[in-house]
Amino acid sequence: MTWPRNLAVGMIILFAFSSISVAYGIPSGGVYPPKFTLRNGEWYDSWSINRNYDGGNDGFLPNVAYESIGTYKERAYSIGETFKTNYPQKVKRADAILSYVQRWTDYGYDEENVYMNNKPQPEWAWNADEMAHMFNETTLSVAIGDCEDMAFLCSTLYLAAGFDVVLVSPTEHVALMIWLPEYSNANYYWDINDGRGEGWIWVEPTGENNPLGWTPPDFSDGNFEVYSLGSSTVFNVNYTPQDPQAEDDVTVTVSVSTQISSVSEVDLHYSLDGGAYRTLVMTLAGLSYKATIPSQADGTTVEFYASVTDTEGKVSQSNEYSYIVGGGEMEIPGFPFESIIIGLVIGLAALYFVSRKKTALSKPGFSFSLRSLLPSDVKKEIRELRQ
Repeated sequence: MTWPRNLAVGMIILFAFSSISVAYGIPSGGVYPPKFTLRNGEWYDSWSINRNYDGGNDGFLPNVAYESIGTYKERAYSIGETFKTNYPQKVKRADAILSYVQRWTDYGYDEENVYMNNKPQPEWAWNADEMAHMFNETTLSVAIGDCEDMAFLCSTLYLAAGFDVVLVSPTEHVALMIWLPEYSNANYYWDINDGRGEGWIWVEPTGENNPLGWTPPDFSDGNFEVYSLGSSTVFNVNYTPQDPQAEDDVTVTVSVSTQISSVSEVDLHYSLDGGAYRTLVMTLAGLSYKATIPSQADGTTVEFYASVTDTEGKVSQSNEYSYIVGGGEMEIPGFPFESIIIGLVIGLAALYFVSRKKTALSKPGFSFSLRSLLPSDVKKEIRELRQ
């Protein structure tokens, strides 16, 4: 990164909050620019969270992460939702989000970039929406922050895009993990004792070339704190029938338990053939919540997940599930369906010719092949079966 860019971006951060940008909405907290109050030499935001210190009940870790999710979600969360729409395949979506954060943020030390009352701040935390308002894809302005700022932004995007997310904090550092056991290129797969085993992968947004799933060697000993964002709610999701046909509605049943507060609402979100997600409010039936996905045409791919909003406004999401209506082509185990069709055609043709008069079969120059009567696509199947 060149010095002129450092200066330009530093000026953006110094003056970003001195004017209202009408291109964006109002950030979390309901005011723009955000307001901070000096108390006993430290700066507190409108949620009474200390932006200069990470520890304690009012420290910024992990509290600032909650300022841009749940009922407070705004620009950062909306960016994450676009990834869910634009990248139906979850692994590609995860890669795209990290690349996006790396493109629109640069690492910078707080004391060199953050000033309050003209005084540099040795430690400072921006929430995800504040970071999201700093960069601008039209003017190509990037946001500058350090590890916790990037982790808060990145975690909000992943959460909005349908991932379970935890913040991780080794000594003097903050990063995040997402639950993505199907990802094949991680150097470590972590078990955080949430009952799911190994399948959490590290996300390190502080370097522009850090790959998804790479745990830095300094943190491979597992000596770090874990803060849950989207996985504090435990889901048990079932749906019937398991192999729906075109005439079948599909009933989804979800039981949930949250470790923090009571459940306010449970929603079912489903998409057809990779399209936009539709939302159904699930109804409580006994100890579970239920909703019905309407019947669809054969071959339709249906993807769905459940979300829970608790009484504190925090939103948690289940894993994604999917099914194909009709289940594809019928197949008998060990004997392909195509072979049955070929056999029936050959058998019927044989019966037809056996029923012909012997004199017809013995005419001079008469010859035939059962195979010659078959359609070209069936002939191709026979050739492939012989290979």
